[in-house]
Amino acid sequence: NGTYFNIRERYVFPVVRTTWQQQQLKIFSELKAREDGVALAGDGHCDSPGHSAKYCAYTFLDVTSQKVIDFNVVSVSQVANSNQMEKKGFIETLANIEANGIKVKLISTDRHTQIKKEMRVNHADIDHQFDPWHLAKTVSKKLSAASKKSGCSHLAPWIPSIVNHLWWRAESCNKDAEVLQEKWLSVIHHVTNRHSWPGNKHFHKCDHQPLSAEQQRKKKWLKPGSAAHTALVNVVKDKLLLKDIINLTQFVHTTALEVYHSMYLKYLPKLQHFTHDVMKVGTMLAALDHSNNVNRPQVGCLINLLYFCSG
Repeated sequence: NGTYFNIRERYVFPVVRTTWQQQQLKIFSELKAREDGVALAGDGHCDSPGHSAKYCAYTFLDVTSQKVIDFNVVSVSQVANSNQMEKKGFIETLANIEANGIKVKLISTDRHTQIKKEMRVNHADIDHQFDPWHLAKTVSKKLSAASKKSGCSHLAPWIPSIVNHLWWRAESCNKDAEVLQEKWLSVIHHVTNRHSWPGNKHFHKCDHQPLSAEQQRKKKWLKPGSAAHTALVNVVKDKLLLKDIINLTQFVHTTALEVYHSMYLKYLPKLQHFTHDVMKVGTMLAALDHSNNVNRPQVGCLINLLYFCSG
């Protein structure tokens, strides 16, 4: 054991640190050359589930190249409680990125309340966007809970379509917040078999083709004013949701970060204790692995290419 730790700290760790620093300098140099600014995706990853986390690694990824550009490992001993770790990691990592001369124009995150406030108060010049998947997942959970209430079971079959509706509306709003909100609210009409409505400024009817009599007959439409429809209206018109939904206009995903966090567990599995130094070096190794492989062709593409060439 002693020999293993000695070799690791004397030979392995220095190589990982040096390689990470060299790659980060190269990435920073590329990002500084973008005069119009860079778009980042950010998210925190705790070392254990629930509120018992000891460490939180906050990571920023460049949306264009999908490479990890910087991270910060925060220990719970550095903050008042574990809920503060992600905010501290966000603040310090962003500060380091900007200190290296990188102009940040947009950041996409989940709906972490402390980070929302930090962006609003201290980084109002940066466009703060939300990852569509996180918001869609929240809507799905709320609709699922609503469908379990008395008289609301007819809402359940509509949930996948409503989530798809949110996703598509964010993608097709042409970066216009008013259009996005109007398109989102249109779902409360569509589910009742009403496909046009007056009064809106931009969006007055569904984009789909007219439904045939057979299609209309097969659909289990919600009755306006029913318990299920009222539950849907309450979710769709939730004030916080309508306020947050405008942060989807750029349709910037953090999917690559979710992939990175899955791979991260190969180096630093949850429920296994590590020292702060090991957490930092392990995160460097995970970031190097991700950044050097993220833009490689998928195996399926290579197989198709080989098959084509052999023919």
